[in-house]
Amino acid sequence: MGTTGGTRLSPLATPNFRYFFVGQVVNRLGSSMAGLALAFAVLDIDDSASALGWVVAASSIPMVVFMLLGGAIADRLPRAVVLRGCNLVQGVAQSLTAFLVISGHAEIWHLVVLQAVAGTVFAVSYPAFLGMVPILLPVEERKAAFLLIGQATSLVGILGPALSGLLVATIGPGWALAVDATTYLVAASMLVLVRLPPGDRSQARASVIGDFAAGWAFARQLGWVIPGASCALVFNALVSGGINVLGPVIADDTIGSEGWGLAGSAQAVGVFVAAFFLAKVTLTRPMKAIMASFVVWCVPMLVLGTHVSVWLLAASFAVAGAALSLLDLSWNLLVQEKVPEAMLSRIMAIDGFFSFVAMPIGQVAVGPLAGAFGASRVEIGFFVVAVLVAGFAMTRRVLTDLTLTGAPPPELASRTPSR
Repeated sequence: MGTTGGTRLSPLATPNFRYFFVGQVVNRLGSSMAGLALAFAVLDIDDSASALGWVVAASSIPMVVFMLLGGAIADRLPRAVVLRGCNLVQGVAQSLTAFLVISGHAEIWHLVVLQAVAGTVFAVSYPAFLGMVPILLPVEERKAAFLLIGQATSLVGILGPALSGLLVATIGPGWALAVDATTYLVAASMLVLVRLPPGDRSQARASVIGDFAAGWAFARQLGWVIPGASCALVFNALVSGGINVLGPVIADDTIGSEGWGLAGSAQAVGVFVAAFFLAKVTLTRPMKAIMASFVVWCVPMLVLGTHVSVWLLAASFAVAGAALSLLDLSWNLLVQEKVPEAMLSRIMAIDGFFSFVAMPIGQVAVGPLAGAFGASRVEIGFFVVAVLVAGFAMTRRVLTDLTLTGAPPPELASRTPSR
């Protein structure tokens, strides 16, 4: 999309976006701390992988189950209000978690229940968050805003785990969780300052289920959403298994945990640096860019499957991070140009559902595959699958014919057919 009306930081001149941006950066900082802190809190209670698995699953399962309905809720109500409420609920849940851990009264079932609450709320807040930029900024400012959010997220993704590790090692995981709880409340308070007129919801159905059905029908009507999300399902499954699960196993036998951590951090660097270049790039064929980015995202698999060295792996992760930056920008610009504001969160929720449901598929499948064929062959095989899927997608005109023109998003002129 050719965007020339705004500098890299110009979205921050808009008060509503500035409040939203600051709140979400603070929120992401806390969230980037929470995973490590929660893991060590669980292991302090019950030193078993099974216990940790239950706690992690308690969050991820409702997140996937309720994601599509969450998109309907986020489209039905004012998104800033939805996000504010979600942040408050998550802040309270994490505050209870922190209190139980710090006081020494936490049990595994406590954490399972509280993480289930957090996962359910995230299923609503995620699509609401992804639908905010197009209602906060004019068209010419949105590209810069998406890149700015990506850069900030990559930075806190480096800082958060390091800060969490320091707190866990010195004063305990409960205090790191308390910091995370505080960031939710800060984000909610920043969203109080966001003042927006109510969007047009004249096409809303009588119930949330009706809105969900209308959103799914609209996605089918567009033609490219479900095929694109299906490709994302495959790629997320490959990455979650081949890089996130099998990668550390291979690293443990080659470059060690320190080398793996150093190499992996290069991905955030790639995201951050790429944004400066993407600000000057004109995107016209978003799906072609997305499919190419998916393949490049999988490049670390080639290194893991052939010759593992810290610097070669770090370089591959940096390139993968740059590809992720292009991927996110292309998808966000595509959706905000082609989808009416009243449908944004539902379309984003469909993409999120396909992406999140793929992760446990890859995580579960990779172990038996590595046992049968060997870790290196699985990594190379996964990369080949990535290339084949992207190549097949490039033969689908419903994807390749999509063009960004810079036009404003369409209006939802009539009731979406419920087919």
